[in-house]
Amino acid sequence: MSNLIRYDPLLVRALAAELGAALRGRAAAGQPVFARDLSCTLPLDRGQALRWDLHPRRGWVRLVDAASLAEDGARPPDPSELSARITRVSSPADERLLRIDLHEGARFRGARRALVIELHTNQWNALLVDAETRRIISVLRARSAGERALRAGAVYLPPPPTRRVLPGRPRAELLAEWTDALAGIPPADRARALVRRFAFASPMNASWILGLAASVDGEDVLEDAFERWWEMADGDASTPVLLRTSSGPQPYPLLLPGTESAPHTSLLAAMEQVSREQPADDAVEAAAAPGAELLERARRRLAGAEKRLSRLAADMGKTGEADRLRGWGDLILAHLDWLEPGTDSVVLPGFEGDEVTVPLEPALRPHENAERLYEQARRRDKAHARLPELVAEAERERDRWMGVIASLEAGEVPEGVEAALRRPEAAERASASADDERLPYRPYRTSGGIEVRVGRSSRDNDRLTFGHAAPGDVWLHARSVPGSHVVLRWREEGAPPARDLEEAAVLAAYYSKARSSGTVAVDWTRRRYVRKPRGAPPGRVSLVQAKTIFVAPDAALEERLRVVE
Repeated sequence: MSNLIRYDPLLVRALAAELGAALRGRAAAGQPVFARDLSCTLPLDRGQALRWDLHPRRGWVRLVDAASLAEDGARPPDPSELSARITRVSSPADERLLRIDLHEGARFRGARRALVIELHTNQWNALLVDAETRRIISVLRARSAGERALRAGAVYLPPPPTRRVLPGRPRAELLAEWTDALAGIPPADRARALVRRFAFASPMNASWILGLAASVDGEDVLEDAFERWWEMADGDASTPVLLRTSSGPQPYPLLLPGTESAPHTSLLAAMEQVSREQPADDAVEAAAAPGAELLERARRRLAGAEKRLSRLAADMGKTGEADRLRGWGDLILAHLDWLEPGTDSVVLPGFEGDEVTVPLEPALRPHENAERLYEQARRRDKAHARLPELVAEAERERDRWMGVIASLEAGEVPEGVEAALRRPEAAERASASADDERLPYRPYRTSGGIEVRVGRSSRDNDRLTFGHAAPGDVWLHARSVPGSHVVLRWREEGAPPARDLEEAAVLAAYYSKARSSGTVAVDWTRRRYVRKPRGAPPGRVSLVQAKTIFVAPDAALEERLRVVE
């Protein structure tokens, strides 16, 4: 489902400035109303309310009156409920996030809250956050986004920053960086590089910024493009227009030559115009073009790449875990006589004079627990060493889909993109039943960064193996005992890295009836060698060929490799 209105950092910045001028100092409710139609309504004084319609087919923000709320079935604001005052409306530089600060109660002793509107591609959301504790009070769409838990009670973490080049530096320095970034690449590829590197550039405005530099070489045309970017990024002037793009009507704070547009008194007025023009939902579906469908799929891929980058960024911040694990191992070896068999933890005197609680595996002897911790520390070191490579790979994937989106929004379909976007999702749809849209597997990721899928049930095992695994993937199962099918997403020739294969085997052992055993035999083979006998019950398969690996089920490893769904 393609978003009707597209938000980029330039539009969000201009909208924050416009809303700030209209709302600062006004009385408001301390709690917005989150509705099932994905709207967020903040009651205001003067019989008005600020309403965000965050359904993908809408996306506009409007100042509405109480009468219109009643017509929509919502309760109009009661003046007695307007216990807060709007102190500020802002947007972080080069981000698609808007924040409305609310102060509730006495001027110096009241509570401070923030209504946060996230306007990232395909991830629109609204949250009320306690400004003091940063905990989420309420949320429009509760979900998990990488390491971000967007649910009431969780600490609010904003989306990862773009970290693009901002204009707040000397002109000569910025021009030199601009030239280094764009002069050495073909003109046709400059839009992608521009959107990747420079603040406030987006697929919507990249063609206008580049001008002739998008098709010809030359220092003069590149410098002209720089001047347009610098004036746009460094200024705060807004010329509200309603663009008529191939994707539909688009409110925007910048007149883009070559694109049909109509001037408006404000962005809010342009949003109001879009809301009046919006046809019924069934008409929207009927009018959806194949290009819009591809654009939506590309945006989903971009969202997935950004989610992976967010997760990797969180992993980069987990420094010191390997040292902590090694320290626990050292404490165990220094106090072997303190450990009693069968316990899951022990409190030991630390080397700094403090007390340290060390987790244990009850089935292991003391020195084996120490070795287990040392091995986990080695794995963490190895995984951390690979993180820069994985981050670079994720950034390339993100940049690829940003470039694809820029081309699709310009009406061009790059070679091979349509097949790449359609094939995987068609396979996923064919493998999923119409009445069960949840994934049939639990997601994990090895220390080396390889995805692992673990079947949830016997019926899900069949769906995983024959619908959510490629023929070249590695398939694993605990030998001769009931358990989950496990798929290691490995497409290369030859065996996967030994450590990644072992960790996938540990998951297969853990999710089997042999979980309590000390050592479990796990068969592994390529998925192409797995057969489903005719008439076999759910989950039962036969193997054409297989190898065997012996591992110990490890609950701590299972927890560490788990990916938050």
